[in-house]
Amino acid sequence: MPSSDGPRPLDGYRVLDFTQNVAGPLAGQVMADLGAEVIKIEAPGGESARRIVSVVPGRKPLATYFLPNNRGKKSVMVDLRSDEGREHVLRLADSADVVLEAFRPGVMEKMGLGPETLQGRNPSLVYARLSAYGGNGVNSSRPGLDLMVQAEAGMTTGLRTAEGGPQIIPFQLVDGATGHVFAQAVLAALLNRERHGVADVVKVAMYDVAVSLQANQLTLHLNKDPNASSKSAKPAPTLGPDGKPRKQVAFATQPSDAFKAADGHLVLSAYVPKHWALLCEVIGRPDLTEDERFADQKLRAVNYYELKDELESALAERTAAQWVDALHEKGLMATLAYNWKQVVHTPLFAENELAVTVGEGENAQVVVRTPARFDSFTPAAVGLPPSPGEHNDEFLASAVAN
Repeated sequence: MPSSDGPRPLDGYRVLDFTQNVAGPLAGQVMADLGAEVIKIEAPGGESARRIVSVVPGRKPLATYFLPNNRGKKSVMVDLRSDEGREHVLRLADSADVVLEAFRPGVMEKMGLGPETLQGRNPSLVYARLSAYGGNGVNSSRPGLDLMVQAEAGMTTGLRTAEGGPQIIPFQLVDGATGHVFAQAVLAALLNRERHGVADVVKVAMYDVAVSLQANQLTLHLNKDPNASSKSAKPAPTLGPDGKPRKQVAFATQPSDAFKAADGHLVLSAYVPKHWALLCEVIGRPDLTEDERFADQKLRAVNYYELKDELESALAERTAAQWVDALHEKGLMATLAYNWKQVVHTPLFAENELAVTVGEGENAQVVVRTPARFDSFTPAAVGLPPSPGEHNDEFLASAVAN
């Protein structure tokens, strides 16, 4: 029977979190949800995400970058450029299990807070470094954020605005993925410490995470035959009704796309042979399974545009929602494409209990929880994010006393 009050894996662990914005604080949030005491080390005035507020007309401004990733943490505000501030942090690090930092490569060393210094004082400390590009050389020591990394890692491939410019993904995909990878890496380092006595330095780069998210696509280009262009001429591009070249389908995963129905689009995936046969049955086109153009998984991708025309001709008979229900009845994968406003009101969102309320009364805020769940405890720190320096008296006074 699931319980909400069992011991949590990181109970008793202390994490010093020097990070800002999304990726690093998200990793710290994962650890807070797992029971760790996470202490934000903030510059005077607080970290930058506190000032990134929503500007939607008619809505109160919310620090939407800050609120979801800092629940239940504590805050110490110090000037790391001062000797006093640095001494406070050194003393705190002496009792920490983990340090999370995301300054540009070399900054922590310049402040006298690099891994050699901190692990020299506290040999059991796991020191975790997050950077935009890795800090491995002249090309990877630059500052960066989600927007820049998306573009540089190729994530705008195939996405174009109406004016022809690159279409940036409209949310922090790289930040979010990086935060979870960063947390995973730190948890692995803690396990390594417990099992083998190794206190490691962990390094995660946002660029590396962005590249890994596209491993399927990039593997294709890593293995391109360098002599292919000389062996055979490229086939002429297929033209659409507008006379423009149609995008080539690169993988044998069709049908797996958005398709037009009577009143709009649904998204479906039925490229596995048995799913393909079921799809044809449900839409009333069993003849498509015998069509030579779609005889196997590869041909359905090669002849994708003909396939799409045939499917949309059949799907035009009913609404998108009706087709989703009919496909679900047969165990097939299909959905409507929801926008953010719709998502938070769907039965699935409620069923998965993805909203968590932090604080009480007029101070209460509703945010999205981290996704992992456990039978023995509820992984959710429900305290409000701290105000800048809220816990200075608790930690700095005790550090001086010790």
